[in-house]
Amino acid sequence: MEQTISKRAKGIAYLLMLVYFASYIMRINVAAMLVTIYTNMEITKTAISPVITGMTVFYGAGQIVNGVLGDKIKPKYMLTVGLFLAAACNVAMFCCGCVSFMQNVPCMTVVWCINGYAHAMLWPPIVRLLSANLTDAEYSYAAVRVSWGSSFGTILIYSLCPLLLGVMSWNWIILCLAAMGIAIAVIWILLYPKLFRRAPQTAMAEATATPASTPVKKALPLPAMVWVPIVLIFIGIVLQGMLRDGVTNWMPSFLLESFGMSEENAIFATVILAVFSIISFSVFDLLHRKVFRNEVTCSAVIFGGSTLFGLILYFANLWIPDDNAASVIVSMLLMAVIVACMHGINLMLITVVPKRFIKSGKVSTFSGLLNAGTYVGAAIATPLFAVFADNEKLGWSFTLLSWAIISALGAIVCLVIVPMWKKFRREYADAPDAIEPAGEVTEPVSEPMQEEA
Repeated sequence: MEQTISKRAKGIAYLLMLVYFASYIMRINVAAMLVTIYTNMEITKTAISPVITGMTVFYGAGQIVNGVLGDKIKPKYMLTVGLFLAAACNVAMFCCGCVSFMQNVPCMTVVWCINGYAHAMLWPPIVRLLSANLTDAEYSYAAVRVSWGSSFGTILIYSLCPLLLGVMSWNWIILCLAAMGIAIAVIWILLYPKLFRRAPQTAMAEATATPASTPVKKALPLPAMVWVPIVLIFIGIVLQGMLRDGVTNWMPSFLLESFGMSEENAIFATVILAVFSIISFSVFDLLHRKVFRNEVTCSAVIFGGSTLFGLILYFANLWIPDDNAASVIVSMLLMAVIVACMHGINLMLITVVPKRFIKSGKVSTFSGLLNAGTYVGAAIATPLFAVFADNEKLGWSFTLLSWAIISALGAIVCLVIVPMWKKFRREYADAPDAIEPAGEVTEPVSEPMQEEA
């Protein structure tokens, strides 16, 4: 029987979705308008690349740092500071476009590196809040909706920015997005007390099924055997990041060079990836809840599906003439499905897996650590796929084949993890020890209201 999702859980899900949406519109905006920016500045692609590379490095490294801090600092503080710092960086980037002494790559790089770190303050506390406040059914519901925030943000940026560039400069667009981010931060501050405060008896009953007067158990140390599957899961996430960001970043170039599509249409085509990702979150969540209850097994199946679609994409581009309209449509759809599969992997390994560590009180730590793997993969894939595509002997044909190979490697890694992860869940994560995360409530509560997480 399906568990009912409470109004409070729905409120939490959509509020955090809005926060994640704000993160995306203030983080990917410069990348989406990069061609316009370096053209206006009269510099090369290579010269502007440190801005995006620096942001990616600081975002990935910041995930690890803020993951650890997220288990020691209250999530509401980290999220609030992260949102306002990101908005401030966007305002500073606006200044880089109109203040003479700031119109240079070093200044833009510093601003965007800080922006990357600011956004790294958001995901670990989001996962911690979801884990501490929701039941398993509510967590699955909320995880899908929070993930929608990234897709809605991507759709907004890649569909709206090309239109706005016809009537205003790139830096004014960034300023408008910063204003949206500030507005969402204010909404977060106003709604937080209503959604994350409740009677202690209700909170305890839902989260631990124990009376409010019963002391909450302390965190349980993790078994030593868990580190092997965690390392392998990290590798799987790196492979996922290579495909998710690598395919997304190079899809416009592939369409432009292989089919002669215009630059504007090739960039706009990226929107289809975000549309498919919205659908994929619900599909793969259902697959996980109804068929493959082990998230690592589910990831192996999804990687397997991506391998199949990658092979079809490879052979389709060998057999169908480039001037055939069907080839363009088939290629776009297959790339969209591959990226959608990677979003499914992301949901399983970066959103669901950290919840299994709630007994250790390290949900935020593992969330940040694992999420960093995505950006390690992105940092590897972007130059690697460029080398493949630019090589006369390899070209786009081998690049497409490499996507199938990477997917197959991901499936193999996940299959190796499955027995170890089953043992970890059976002996630790799913064992009947009802406890709260460390650092939360450690003694009976007498106040009329208790703050969650």
